Amino acid sequence: MKIEIAKEDLVYAVSSVEKAVSAKNTVPVLSGIMISAKDNRVTFRATDLEMAIECTVNTPVEEEGELVAPGRKLSQLAKGLSAGNIILESSDCENLLIKYNRGQISMPCYDTEEFPLLPAASGDISGKIPVKVFRRLVRQTGIAASMDELRPVFTGMMLEIKDNDITFVATDTHRLTVGRGVWQGSGEKTVIVPNKVMQEVARLAANDDDNIHITVSKSQVFFGFANLQIASRLIMGQFPDYRQVIPGDETFISRICVSRTALIESLELASVVSREISKGRGSIICLTLEEDKINLYSSSQDEGTFDENVSAMVEGEKLELNYNARYLLDVLRVMDDERIELRLTGANTPGIIQADVEDKTDKDRFLYLILPVRINK
Repeated sequence: MKIEIAKEDLVYAVSSVEKAVSAKNTVPVLSGIMISAKDNRVTFRATDLEMAIECTVNTPVEEEGELVAPGRKLSQLAKGLSAGNIILESSDCENLLIKYNRGQISMPCYDTEEFPLLPAASGDISGKIPVKVFRRLVRQTGIAASMDELRPVFTGMMLEIKDNDITFVATDTHRLTVGRGVWQGSGEKTVIVPNKVMQEVARLAANDDDNIHITVSKSQVFFGFANLQIASRLIMGQFPDYRQVIPGDETFISRICVSRTALIESLELASVVSREISKGRGSIICLTLEEDKINLYSSSQDEGTFDENVSAMVEGEKLELNYNARYLLDVLRVMDDERIELRLTGANTPGIIQADVEDKTDKDRFLYLILPVRINK
């Protein structure tokens, strides 16, 4: 194999597939990136058997061939090379020679026959969604996905496809997010995709004017856009029925409309002196509803107290609630609208946060359910 490639193309391709390089070297070849050169196109592939990423770039190919180079090392070297065109060359697939304007680097490679075949994009449901919509849904919904690998279902994001609608749902059992968007496809399907895969697709899909093509099979999901293909195993299991936990309109007893920016600023200050729930999991903030404001109060024996009022429109019962400040800040930071609405069912029961807009259809595109923290006084 012998190819000539611009440094920026090499860095882009390697950086695109690097997240699929296995960090657990139980199978050494999975820590590599396969480079295949044919017909003036070079394809970079990586997989950890859970996720696979493929990136293709157009560049002159003098000799066709393929090899599997050490992934992390190739990434570090590519970023450090001087600007200009770079020659990647191998005569035996066992060693890669990198030639650049100041010198050359040689590194041993893995056996290409041991590199697993990547799945072909096929399935019974397929369609497309605008990149801009996909990124918004992932950014807003993904905050509620769990990090607890002992409960795999909750580490994923549920995709519910029905006709021309697609719904993203995530929960860690303490909070729940629901985001909706337009889907250009047909059929019905509900699957659970690892949140880390959804985040990676959103990161790589940089062109807001593009579409992401999604194909779903029985056990896998495929994403295609620009010059990238991403495949992932689905998470098998029963995702909770999110509709059953969302309170009905008749259960709400309080409604608050408030500035998102003002609430973020107050919560960030309060978090400095609030009592920690546990290491790294946030802190407790007390919200008291008054006639035309919300009082935020927090205290800590070691850090002191915080007491501040935020102007708001308050309707219904004047409740006192305790929340995990991080859970509130997480949602406020990913919302796009400046005016937000909190609808509450009680001091110790679920509440809803969403945009305060007149267009009901627009309001329903994102919903955040949060549970108060119970305090033993």
